[in-house]
Amino acid sequence: MGKKNESGKYRGRVQIGVDKDGKPINKYVCASTMRELEHKKEEVRQHYIDGVPIREDMPFYQYAEEWYKVRKEPFISEASRSAYRSMLMKHILPAFGLRHLRAITANELQVFVNTFAGLSKSQITIVIGILKAVMKGAYADGIIPRDPSVSLIRPKAKKKESRRALTDREREHVLVTIKRHPDGLLLAILYYCGLRRGEALGLRWEDFDFESDTIHIQRDIDFVGSTSHDGTLKTEAADRFVPIPADLREMLLPLRSLPGVYLFHQADGRPLSQSTFKRKWLSLMEDCYCVQDREIDENTDRPNDIRKRLKPTLTPHYFRHNYITMLYEGGIDPLIAMKIVGHTDYQTTANIYTHLSEETMRRASVNLDDVFQKKAKKKATKSGASARSRKPPVDTSLPWANKF
Repeated sequence: MGKKNESGKYRGRVQIGVDKDGKPINKYVCASTMRELEHKKEEVRQHYIDGVPIREDMPFYQYAEEWYKVRKEPFISEASRSAYRSMLMKHILPAFGLRHLRAITANELQVFVNTFAGLSKSQITIVIGILKAVMKGAYADGIIPRDPSVSLIRPKAKKKESRRALTDREREHVLVTIKRHPDGLLLAILYYCGLRRGEALGLRWEDFDFESDTIHIQRDIDFVGSTSHDGTLKTEAADRFVPIPADLREMLLPLRSLPGVYLFHQADGRPLSQSTFKRKWLSLMEDCYCVQDREIDENTDRPNDIRKRLKPTLTPHYFRHNYITMLYEGGIDPLIAMKIVGHTDYQTTANIYTHLSEETMRRASVNLDDVFQKKAKKKATKSGASARSRKPPVDTSLPWANKF
């Protein structure tokens, strides 16, 4: 049991052995609380009896770097590495980097996490994941006496924007743009194949089999800063064969090139960079009349850049949802649709099909309402006409006869 000394701290003793005369060998430790004292005593036991080295307190950034290099970076994709590095450098390290691990409290972590309320679910997941992993690791390594992240509460993320199929008008504009725009093939691949953005940008001519009219989806493009390079597919199910519709085949055949050449590439043959893709996409969406104007003032950097002037109302993923909608409308079984679009879980495809079915039922319900309303109006008109025909003649001799 520890006792308080004159400085107000608790002092404890740990026996780590005996000397040659059989007398105990003790080590003494001090701490501000009994809990911390017990933790330090356990460290002493592990160090002197079990041979575990005692790790001193250290700044958050030092341990976070160690954690990332050893326990995170080797196990995630390059795109995920970029997201983790960005979160650390832009948000977490400016807030806690120079703070010592033992000085960071649970309330401080929660206050910081609360600032992410209303942001995307993925950002909140990454920031909480990093804080929990770093603190849990520091606790496991004996650097901190308790893990202040265990009680972190996840703030509410912004409501995820629901995807939808294209409207009839949007489809008309898209089909016109596909035919007339210099980058129409990019839009055609997304429209006719329902690929993810990275899958479309990762296509090479070797992936096309015009005898069986299929495309083998076998790579993804990761954006890391201003560079792009081959990455792994999102899931194992994403490695799949997608049918080539006749309209797309007609566009592809005259453009065929060498097997290792990307369909969409820069002048040096490398896949499109993120900035180049965004410019091309905005140009395509502008041609489809699917953009909104951004506000530009005197402080706007590069105001003539299309990325600063316009915001697309459709993203590449809308075309994936539209493709699944077209599979549904075409009567394609959800199990087959699941294979075509590369979903890992059947339930994902089934949920979309169910949603589309509900939409169909709602439209049918609206149509039925119109039918019944028209029937009711027609019946009312007939009843009115019949009533007028049965109206008794007016007695013109009455004093109010010509008043109404």
